Amino acid sequence: MRQGVMVFVLVLALAVGGCAGQAGPPLRIPSSADAATAISIPGLGPCESESDASAGKTIDPGRPVVVLVHGCKSSAGRFKTLARVFEAQQQQAICFSYDHRDSLEDSSSHLVTALQTLERHLRTREITILGHSQGGLIARRALVRTRQGVASPGEPFRYQLVTVSSPFNGIGASADCGSLFLHVVTLGVTVAVCQIAAGAMWTEIYPQASFMRSPGTLGSHVERHIKIVTDERDTCRQTDGAGRCAKSDFVFSLPEQYTPAVDGDLRVESEQVRAGHVEIVGESGLAPEKLIRALQKHHILAEPPPDRREAFAEAVARLYR
Repeated sequence: MRQGVMVFVLVLALAVGGCAGQAGPPLRIPSSADAATAISIPGLGPCESESDASAGKTIDPGRPVVVLVHGCKSSAGRFKTLARVFEAQQQQAICFSYDHRDSLEDSSSHLVTALQTLERHLRTREITILGHSQGGLIARRALVRTRQGVASPGEPFRYQLVTVSSPFNGIGASADCGSLFLHVVTLGVTVAVCQIAAGAMWTEIYPQASFMRSPGTLGSHVERHIKIVTDERDTCRQTDGAGRCAKSDFVFSLPEQYTPAVDGDLRVESEQVRAGHVEIVGESGLAPEKLIRALQKHHILAEPPPDRREAFAEAVARLYR
């Protein structure tokens, strides 16, 4: 077994057990008669931790919806504060949850079903999907031409896709999972290792996997793809008492995030940002200022008027504090 497989095992083993997503509690969507109808859409729900989400969430069917898709070692609760940032700008956000060890194809299929169900209850025709890391792979796959389906009569829905720090060129550390030679000479040991480390998606994430090499073309219902690429070199997530980096924030390299198969679409607007993998989406004590600026630049997140910018920045800082 080569060193690459061992590195892959160590990286993926850290993620095992921490990425399972649950079907969200009911969404309440008032009808035209203003009656709040509770609907349950598997995978969709409030951007809350499971313990805080029982109350559900009310969606205004006449306003655009932002669907946030978490990455590995994460959950809907990861985007709780980011959802509140959108809401501070009078935009509504909900989250899609999934089990990271499921096949990416299966997870994207579940997202397609969830979106089609959501469409039937909305009067607005605009949905934005924002996916971080693995969530970006799932979000894009759900919007390819072969997955396009009109769930509601009338004017087709218009989608915007935003992906952040997503390894569209495959995960380099998993390259040995695609080696038939290694699978043969190790008598299947590498297959077992890859399955244990990555679950059902092990055949989809290495650089030569068909999922990566043939990602599909975005459907005509997707107006644009904002692709935020993070330069994570020399980034640090946690320092020790002496100010030295105790935990790196590097996960994916630039070559892992760029690929002509995705970037060649004329609807792609790439934005390269110098930021760590967790830094870009924020966490407690760390506001995702770079992501917010990028979303405002591309008009995904509404920008406050000049006289409210300072108040908005202070509000964001308070939310993440």
